[in-house]
Amino acid sequence: MLTKKLYEEVDLLSRHLRVLKAVMKHQPIGINRLSKILGLEVHEVRNSLSTLENNGFIEATPNGAVIKGDIREKIFSLTNQIMEIRNSLEILRKEFLEIVI
Repeated sequence: MLTKKLYEEVDLLSRHLRVLKAVMKHQPIGINRLSKILGLEVHEVRNSLSTLENNGFIEATPNGAVIKGDIREKIFSLTNQIMEIRNSLEILRKEFLEIVI
């Protein structure tokens, strides 16, 4: 399927969002507790935490993950990027339809 990777990336982004929300609600929080709360494997939580930390949304502390400062601007930027992707996908959709119409 041509779109399989895209679906996988959307699922991954959704998981990162779930982890971010859980950190916001329960901070400071460790990997094992997040895993239990979210019903995710420890390695999945670890991966999401690493991604969120590398992108400046959270930081690791001795007591667990916490939100790193005011992340509103990062969230707004991310939502703008998602809208740009949505617009690009709509253009692609129309181009594919032109083949058969």
